[in-house]
Amino acid sequence: MWRIRSIFVFCFCIFIHSVSAEELLLWEDCIWVGLERNAQFRLESTKSELYPILLKEKWKQYLPKLGVHYFGIFSRNQEQIDQEYRDVRLQIQQLLYDGGDTEREKQKIEIKQLIQAEEKKLLKEKIIQNISLAYLSANKRSLIHSLYEIRLERYQFEKKKSASESELQFVPKLETKSWKQWEVDFLNKRIHAEATKESSFLELKKVMFLDPLEPLYLEPGISERLEIFPPKINVLEVDENHPLQKKNRLQIELSQLEEETLENDWKPKLVLGGYLGRNGNYGFPLHNEIYGVSLGFQTNLGGSSLASNTQNGYQSEGNGIQRIPGYGPQAVGPGENAFQSGSFGLFDEVGRDKKRFDSKLSSLQARSEKEQSELHLKNLAKSTEVKLVEGYRKFVLYLDFTHSLLQSLKQKKEERNVQLLSELDYIKAEEEVFVALEQTVEHYFQYVSTALDLVFLTGEDPFSNRFYHLHQKRVPSVFTNLLSEWKEQFANIKEIPKEPKRKKQTPFYWEESDETR
Repeated sequence: MWRIRSIFVFCFCIFIHSVSAEELLLWEDCIWVGLERNAQFRLESTKSELYPILLKEKWKQYLPKLGVHYFGIFSRNQEQIDQEYRDVRLQIQQLLYDGGDTEREKQKIEIKQLIQAEEKKLLKEKIIQNISLAYLSANKRSLIHSLYEIRLERYQFEKKKSASESELQFVPKLETKSWKQWEVDFLNKRIHAEATKESSFLELKKVMFLDPLEPLYLEPGISERLEIFPPKINVLEVDENHPLQKKNRLQIELSQLEEETLENDWKPKLVLGGYLGRNGNYGFPLHNEIYGVSLGFQTNLGGSSLASNTQNGYQSEGNGIQRIPGYGPQAVGPGENAFQSGSFGLFDEVGRDKKRFDSKLSSLQARSEKEQSELHLKNLAKSTEVKLVEGYRKFVLYLDFTHSLLQSLKQKKEERNVQLLSELDYIKAEEEVFVALEQTVEHYFQYVSTALDLVFLTGEDPFSNRFYHLHQKRVPSVFTNLLSEWKEQFANIKEIPKEPKRKKQTPFYWEESDETR
């Protein structure tokens, strides 16, 4: 799936690819800039570094714990013999059995790491989606604005021509008044187109985390690189690997581990220990050898706790001190020494029932969220599919309508040339084509934007899927052909010269024999 590939591509390229917002940016470039500048995405990347550290700490539970301990007692009181005792020993403890508690804790950390990875994917996809939608909107508004600019050239040419004819009283006053009304309507639409273009660029800067005053230039011609396909109506399945779906499944696994931990809390923990060292009563160096072994036992019994410790030691000679947990230091002589201790706490784990209730509630909540999210994604995918089909049908409808209006305009152009149609009526016919073309542009980009929403739900590549494909070079399409055909109507907007056209004056062309210089 594209999600899996994109993670490796992003991690590899983020260090070798840096794009400046001052360049001419493509769709892909805008996404790179937005991801690099998004502080929340960088924070999520930093959070992911925590879990390897936690896993490393849990692995240390299996390793023996080593430590060097020093203990000293000094007594120099009046009317008493001076006493001095020092004890230096190397101690070791090894966990023998914990009922699988450490392994479950390690698994919890691993699942939390996977959950955080899915949350990072969700955030990344949301950033890509927001930037892509804003990018498409900015391109749409730029294209519409450029169409208005071309239309403005045509309008200024006709206005100048109409003013000349009005001075010569070739144009009736009623037609001059209609011209004025058309002028106000057109300029009002042009002002709105310019404002919406600027707003769309500001929105794109916002999702890319650029300063409003920072320059942003987009590579023109996105419609010439996009190849769109008719939507295939079939059974639409939401991607099982959608980050939200995977996150919910992982949360269920985590809640099950929590329940398993509480169900196994009765299993005992066994710790084996030992020590090796020297002590003495006359300062350094210490001459009396000591060593010993200990065994600790701890378990929970229905909210009550049971703990037991036993230790067996040996001292070569002299007097030593044995430290018994809960009882303090006790004097021992040369030879073997030992102690046993035990304690039973009756119902001392007062929060045990609350933990069980929270665990069951968490499991129920995780399952409910999984069911709710699955249903939400399916409904969202289906409603988006309906909008997608609607958008494509409208695009085809206005595409054909605009094309037919263009053919009709060519005929009216002939009628205007032979003065069978007034200039104002011809301008109105051009306006009909322009309005239809503007609607075609709207539905074209609306289809691509809706398809983009859908591919994030189905797990397809946002740049190449069954609805459209982004090429690295320009490709012909019915949409770009329509734009070119419309622009050709205004390709030769020139003021009518007062003198006849001259022959070619450039020496770089060979002239035919019948042409004069």
